[in-house]
Amino acid sequence: MKQVQKYKVDIVELKKIMVEQKLDKIVDLSAASTVDRNTLSRVINGDIKPSTTVIEKLMSTLHIPPERAGTIFFSPNLRNT
Repeated sequence: MKQVQKYKVDIVELKKIMVEQKLDKIVDLSAASTVDRNTLSRVINGDIKPSTTVIEKLMSTLHIPPERAGTIFFSPNLRNT
């Protein structure tokens, strides 16, 4: 039985912030955040959810306040409810 994910990453919002911070290329964001570029690619493509460590590094690098991070990294997955 496949487990339904209750949350997803708001990829559109994350990409907006990347553009605002001029880190819209995965290789640049990877260098700035020290997160492996393959991991970032999988997060941005929606293949995986980021770990707490990755979320913290992205918050710091992209200057995302905690309230906004909550809405980005824990967006309700309305398709699978």
